[in-house]
Amino acid sequence: MTTHPANEPRSEQYSAKGNSYEVKCFGAGPGGIDENAEAVEWLRAVSQGFHGPEPSKESLEKDLAWLHGEGVRLRAVYSQDPVPPAALSDERPVATYCSWNSSLTLGAQTQIPAWLVSEVTVRPTHARRGILRRMMTADLTEAHEAGFAIAALTASEATIYGRFGFGAGTFNTSVAVAAESGLKLKAPSVGRVEMADNKAVAQLAPQIFEDFHELTPGSLKRTSKWWDYVSGQFDWHTGKTDPEVRTAVHYDENDRADGYVSYKFVRGSGFKGTLEVVDLVSPSAQVRIALWEYLCGLDLVTEVRHPNAQMEDPLMWGMVDMADYEVRKRYERLWLRILDPVAALSARPYRSHRKVTVSLVDSLGFADGLYTIDTTGQQTVVERVGDRPRTDDDAAGKSMPRVELPDGADVAMNIDALGSLYLGAVKASTLYYAGLIKVRDLDALDDLQSLMSTSEHPYCISPF
Repeated sequence: MTTHPANEPRSEQYSAKGNSYEVKCFGAGPGGIDENAEAVEWLRAVSQGFHGPEPSKESLEKDLAWLHGEGVRLRAVYSQDPVPPAALSDERPVATYCSWNSSLTLGAQTQIPAWLVSEVTVRPTHARRGILRRMMTADLTEAHEAGFAIAALTASEATIYGRFGFGAGTFNTSVAVAAESGLKLKAPSVGRVEMADNKAVAQLAPQIFEDFHELTPGSLKRTSKWWDYVSGQFDWHTGKTDPEVRTAVHYDENDRADGYVSYKFVRGSGFKGTLEVVDLVSPSAQVRIALWEYLCGLDLVTEVRHPNAQMEDPLMWGMVDMADYEVRKRYERLWLRILDPVAALSARPYRSHRKVTVSLVDSLGFADGLYTIDTTGQQTVVERVGDRPRTDDDAAGKSMPRVELPDGADVAMNIDALGSLYLGAVKASTLYYAGLIKVRDLDALDDLQSLMSTSEHPYCISPF
């Protein structure tokens, strides 16, 4: 059972490479800018860390409101050394980090509490001093102690988080669909689509997304700030409204709204241009295809681009000419960190009857050990059955120790590999041939692959 840690202010001092630091944990209060001086400086540091503009007053007020409303836990590291002339004030953090509680969908109507990590920055002039490791380890320890079985993040740099046990758990694609001749489909589309009022869509969107979230493996619950963004009322990237955003809503045969899309027209030469999808949501793949048909049917549109499409997209298979569907980028969307293998593996659905003993290597210690997954009975049973034998890499304190297959285990892996397998984003055999999983024999590999396989690719449309 998960608990919800209180956002009580606390701090600690530490030193690294001759520099002194203070680490503070706090939350945004119910007031505005004047009542949240620390949170305001934290937000300014975040924007600076991701090369964003100086936040406007409106942007700060909106961010403070959602940070407070969602109970976001803020962490900040401050330099305690003298500040030279013209340098940033010591009130501005040299590092930022935050986390909050959410839910991750594992299958239809099946969810698990998830601890989300975001806004991780370290000022380059303070890098290589253990700041990120200190913040990450403290936060994940808090998550583990609160009973969360899984943590998640979206990464701006993919090379950073494997050493903390995160594995790429869902993938998306950036696609472009030719639209000058409309969208030709093999099967007729369903329902109807109408242009919509943006403010009205902001009211419809939360329920439509919730319907999507409940049914879609890999989906994360969205925070309140999403609805202004997808309707153009406030762009959190620019800190102001976006009048370029247009919206449309899909209706079923009973005129019930069951999908929406928001998009922008990007003019090219002359009057023609491309459409950029901001958000496209429905729990139904057929409705999503109908929304695509609407977009590709708009006048003066030569191409529709969606940066957040599915890995295995029904749209492509439904098109008369697949060549009109171009994948321009494939990228990892959601990174998963298993903190409690018993709780995490017990919560997910399985489609086969197998029994496998897994050796998990976790340098942070949360999930380290031998575990048995048994789906041969009427109910899934996951148990921790023992400690994993220590290795030379463990003794050396390596962040990603070498994986060895101990006696009594069928398979062995680092904890980040389990994060990648958890929602079925990758086959166990793929990780095995990449050298990331050790197996007793190929029968054991087949058992693991059968256990962890899913009926559909996980799909997360909510970066954070």
